[in-house]
Amino acid sequence: MFSLLFAATEGNLDIECLKYKGCAIGGIRDKINYIKGAVSESTIGAILLLAGVEAQLGMTSQVQLHMSAVSQLLDISRSDGIYLTGGIKRAIFWQDLNASILSGSDRIVDHNTFSELRWQRDSFTPSFYQLPSGFEMITHLLGENFVEILEDLHALQCIRNYSSYEKGDPFLMAYINNHTASIQSRLANLATPSPILKCCATAAYICSIMLCCHPWCALVIPSYLSSQLLEQLQKAEKDFECDEYSELLLWLLYVGGTFAPPGLVRSTYVKLLRSNIITRFRGIDNSHSKIFEIMRRFIWSDFAFFSKASLLWEEIFV
Repeated sequence: MFSLLFAATEGNLDIECLKYKGCAIGGIRDKINYIKGAVSESTIGAILLLAGVEAQLGMTSQVQLHMSAVSQLLDISRSDGIYLTGGIKRAIFWQDLNASILSGSDRIVDHNTFSELRWQRDSFTPSFYQLPSGFEMITHLLGENFVEILEDLHALQCIRNYSSYEKGDPFLMAYINNHTASIQSRLANLATPSPILKCCATAAYICSIMLCCHPWCALVIPSYLSSQLLEQLQKAEKDFECDEYSELLLWLLYVGGTFAPPGLVRSTYVKLLRSNIITRFRGIDNSHSKIFEIMRRFIWSDFAFFSKASLLWEEIFV
């Protein structure tokens, strides 16, 4: 009920929401008071629910308090040999990562913590793991770790474009989930010493979500990151003045604008795209072909992005 009411009130904690939040906290306390019954998937799930709501509200200290409790329960489960399913481990990983993105909370796990989420490159498709040509002009800025992440993200893009992706094979879905977990976890930990790298990391994170994670596409994270990317681009405006970075800037603006919800952030992207197309890309006409040709030099999937990207294009040329 707490989760449903939070969604129904569009993120506002009204009196009824607070009542059910209190019930949830009370239930968790009752469980934890009995040490033998504290480590259960329902208890962990309830704590993750609280942390998820608090992350959306930007309550960093509360998120850290609840994720610390989850960490303690994980320690007890290890020391007492209590079995936890792969499902709850995935839930812990994703809630921890997503909460850190939204609220800036410290993470308690990463992509190497649980064996069920560990991933390595597929040796049968080495051609997938390539750095897209659009990034070659800034390879001197990227560093080895970021290059590797972008290569892995390009491979995820190739998998998304593969014809059998939609068949829903459970082993393929688990592999893709682990692949995505590895990319996003490393992006979250990545040092970005320059404004350009910070913008690229945020755009890469958005792409990693929208390529394969259908259930997440309606969540707050893509729109939140779009707004963060806009702020980063505005702060780094002078860094992109060089003509050498024109195509990179266009990709960043288009990724951010494509996945921004209607409102001020999206309209600002539209204005920036219009001005840059006029001043820096006079050869682009009012068709998709030229701009999508540029997008494909970076991280871009027509299969995953086309419908939303087309809507943005129509707004630009209204």
